Amino acid sequence: MDLICSAITKSKQAKQAVDELALTIHKDPALLLFFASTAYSFDELVSCFTNKFPKSQIVGVTTTGEIGPTGFDEFSLSVQSYASQIGEFQATLMTDIAKYPIFERQKLVTTAKQLGIPLHSKNIENEGLAFVFPVGLQAGEEKMLSVVNSIFEQDGFPIFGGTAGDDAKFEATYVSVNGEFTTTGGAVIFIKPSVDFYIIKENNFESMGKKVKITKADPEKRIVYEMNGRPAAEVYAQALGVSVTALDKNWALHPLGRKLNNDFYNASPFMLRESGAIEFYCQVYEGATLEILQPRDAIVEMEKTIDNFTNHFTQLNGVLACNCILRKQQFQQEHLMEKMNARLKKLPNLCGFSSYGEQLNKSQLNQTMLLIGFGKLRAE
Repeated sequence: MDLICSAITKSKQAKQAVDELALTIHKDPALLLFFASTAYSFDELVSCFTNKFPKSQIVGVTTTGEIGPTGFDEFSLSVQSYASQIGEFQATLMTDIAKYPIFERQKLVTTAKQLGIPLHSKNIENEGLAFVFPVGLQAGEEKMLSVVNSIFEQDGFPIFGGTAGDDAKFEATYVSVNGEFTTTGGAVIFIKPSVDFYIIKENNFESMGKKVKITKADPEKRIVYEMNGRPAAEVYAQALGVSVTALDKNWALHPLGRKLNNDFYNASPFMLRESGAIEFYCQVYEGATLEILQPRDAIVEMEKTIDNFTNHFTQLNGVLACNCILRKQQFQQEHLMEKMNARLKKLPNLCGFSSYGEQLNKSQLNQTMLLIGFGKLRAE
């Protein structure tokens, strides 16, 4: 059997779905990840997986669309299992990522040390990695990332993850670790891999050639009040050539971007407030100058990403993906799902979900797709 196995089902009864998936994946995986639509009872899924795989580390996440071996799906249950030959895994649940996440720092330290990750290493980038899965709707991802990164003396520990969703209901999201679940916290999985891994970030946006300066903002609440010294919505709408009332129908294809090393790190608008302020999916800082972006050809970018990603490996055992909800909605509206899936299903043992945000190292991102693969890297 493969070192990483992935499967997906649309069976709607939790026990039936878990039993069906169990036929395809490892009998006693070292780690089992499951990504579930809110069409399922999450606590029932947690119970079923825990009973079925009592020896495994099990982490579950609610979604806004699932990703399986054949690509994007919806209202389904997707799983990925890892054999012990991939590495050692230790998961822990943070119960509060918004108000007092620092109180759970010691739990993270203890969990990392259990795997023998040397927190004071001068080459921390070579000592392992972590998956993080924050709940959504708490605006706590940046705080969670800050606390996880704070346990290491040096910067550079690889972190990969995605924010839980709830099928775009925006009511409650769930994350579970080994039978416990939370609507206010998140999961952290420390990994000491025995194989190589590689992470890639896809951004299918480029600059429109227009910049705005954030002149009044509350990063904690993710609200931008003013751009260029005027109401944010007014400036944003003018830059796009639309009315303020039509702004929220146009901004999904025009996020703000912070340029770093010839790439953009996107910040996507979430909600227009009556005052003319804009709430974002991630923190936006006062004083920052950002570019307004426009989309590239999504199919071309996906092909380039998958070619680039797979060319890094001589052997690729499996792939985990986190894809932004706004990308998923764009692909659906433009009827691109079939073409996207024709590309994605080339990735072996693919699994993942569409998320309310993506986490890479120290950053919370929007409108991106992250891929992490495990296997043997090509010698440079």
